[in-house]
Amino acid sequence: MRSYPLFLLCIVGLLSLLCRAFENPIKTVDGSDPFMVYQDGYYYLTTTTWTNIQISRGETIQDLIEATPKIIYTDTTASRCCNVWAPEIHWKSVEGAWYIYYVAGSASTQDDQRIYALKSSATDIWASTWSFAGQIVIPNNDDWAIDPTVLITSAGEYLVYSSFVGSLQCLWIAEFITAVTEDVSADVEEGPAPLYYGGKTWLSFSASSCATSSYSLGKLELTGTSPLEASSCPSGDEIWLVYHYSTTSAVVCDGTRRTAVQPITFSSGEPVFGTPDALTTELVEPV
Repeated sequence: MRSYPLFLLCIVGLLSLLCRAFENPIKTVDGSDPFMVYQDGYYYLTTTTWTNIQISRGETIQDLIEATPKIIYTDTTASRCCNVWAPEIHWKSVEGAWYIYYVAGSASTQDDQRIYALKSSATDIWASTWSFAGQIVIPNNDDWAIDPTVLITSAGEYLVYSSFVGSLQCLWIAEFITAVTEDVSADVEEGPAPLYYGGKTWLSFSASSCATSSYSLGKLELTGTSPLEASSCPSGDEIWLVYHYSTTSAVVCDGTRRTAVQPITFSSGEPVFGTPDALTTELVEPV
């Protein structure tokens, strides 16, 4: 039997890893509001599927394209059965469990959307069963709310979400008391997602309506320690952007939006979102 030097095998293995590539989109149906987390050798992808919560799993991003989603939760309660949007998977170290934060409402309207949470039964995302943990209760502000995400700083953990002030759709932030309760401190901004790099913290978000061709990305930088302090609001090696897009300028806010991913670059320590790569671009898998 022919043998090969170990260092040669290592080089071949490294080259095969570096040569893995994929092309966008990675999800062509129900690709809205994508969120991705990496745990123990697997990527986990969630998107808006409208009727339930599903998770796709793959060892590479290419694997996610071919993966069969797993339905992990369906709710028949009338007040939260339908219009299930924007699920995100977050680890809560205090509780020692994964939580999925998502939005849902009734079948008859989208005007009663609220934020809810599911709790995992185990530390393994795929092996877990998921139980309903409750509605996110925000004191004195039980109002329409969508697109929850979790922001982690040295001062604590915060829920960031989109809601209204009068006719303005804005980003709100609240400090977690437990995994499902918060204490609130006191145009369209939605879809927030935290970004950490070089000791700095940003929030990326969607700006303008998802039903217009001016839909775009914006960013806010945390300049202090706690995002709820007035003084904080004066006016991995690779970081990737997971986003959704429409295939034409005649956009609509439905399941025809697609999921794509691409690396974020930095200039002078600031994130540069740039423009979407052409769909024929082969992107090397994260390493």
